[in-house]
Amino acid sequence: MSKTIPYNRSLKKITPYEPGKSQNKKRSKLPLIKLSSNEACLSFSSITIKKIKKINLKLSNYPDSQANILRDKISKLYKIGKNNIIFGNGSDEIFFMICNAFLSKGLEGLYSKYGFLIYPLAINAAGAKAVFANEKTYRANVANLISKTNKNTRVCFIANPNNPTGTYLTKTEIRKLREQLPSSCLLVIDSAYSEYVTQTDYSDSISYAKKRKDIIVTHTFSKIFGLSSLRLGWAYCPESITKVLEKIRPAFNLNAYAQKIGNLVLDDKDFLKKSIKHNSYWINWLSQEFSKLGVKVIPSVANFVTIVFNNSKSASIFAECLEKKNVFVRMLNAYKMPNCIRITVGNELQNKTLIKFSKKILQEIK
Repeated sequence: MSKTIPYNRSLKKITPYEPGKSQNKKRSKLPLIKLSSNEACLSFSSITIKKIKKINLKLSNYPDSQANILRDKISKLYKIGKNNIIFGNGSDEIFFMICNAFLSKGLEGLYSKYGFLIYPLAINAAGAKAVFANEKTYRANVANLISKTNKNTRVCFIANPNNPTGTYLTKTEIRKLREQLPSSCLLVIDSAYSEYVTQTDYSDSISYAKKRKDIIVTHTFSKIFGLSSLRLGWAYCPESITKVLEKIRPAFNLNAYAQKIGNLVLDDKDFLKKSIKHNSYWINWLSQEFSKLGVKVIPSVANFVTIVFNNSKSASIFAECLEKKNVFVRMLNAYKMPNCIRITVGNELQNKTLIKFSKKILQEIK
């Protein structure tokens, strides 16, 4: 019998990322309500849908490796140079590229304790050490992050707003963090949910990043733009960093269909406004409804709310009971938050159905 081929030892530290549940093993007669993956819940305008249906591609041709049409659109929309943009098959691929380019054995990547799970995964995959800093009231804490740095800290990941808590750092806090990080440390700001934020003390940080050469700001089409299935992400980088990342970016990592649809949805201003308005209303409504039911809610500015139970057993029972009703939410055991559950903002019917079921389940738990 042949021996198992040895593999990279760094991978032994990694537990594969597990997406939110989306279906029952047993078929249910109840309508499926998936609130486990922070997906957009609204449809594009009829004009955009018609344009999407008219897309005609020659499938035997490779896509544009530089995504030039989409690059031009993002450059104008965000007022950034074309050479400051790098594309990824979702933001996740960009995180892996960053770690592969700037981390290796003996170096460290830093993140906030309840930060996105892909960060430590990408850090470890590059052979580096993943280090986390404790949070305060489910918010990243600048002082704690700085206390965890040293001469080997080369990358610091911050999700702003954060997934899975929905909390955020202000513009002032981001500046303070960047100014106190080691000069050899790259700050990566994951702005996946930035379009949902309406608070005036918040920024996706691109305007700040333009003034420096040590900040990357990532964006995605998976959230408010509703293109999760197409895996389309991009990042603002200083030109010197873009050149480095382009060395390892897969040549055709964005398929042609994703490029064309991404270009179209950026023109759908009404869809964007409608999505922001919908989310602002229903995130407040859900937070208030859960509070009325005696459940603690972490204040969120993203498109989800995270609720906190007194213990992990209650959280597990709640999620299991919802699943029996064909409603799927996200347990946060993998984030070491076993007493918490993350719930995506759905459409009106989904949100009201969720609360209706939640009232009955919480009464039973009590």
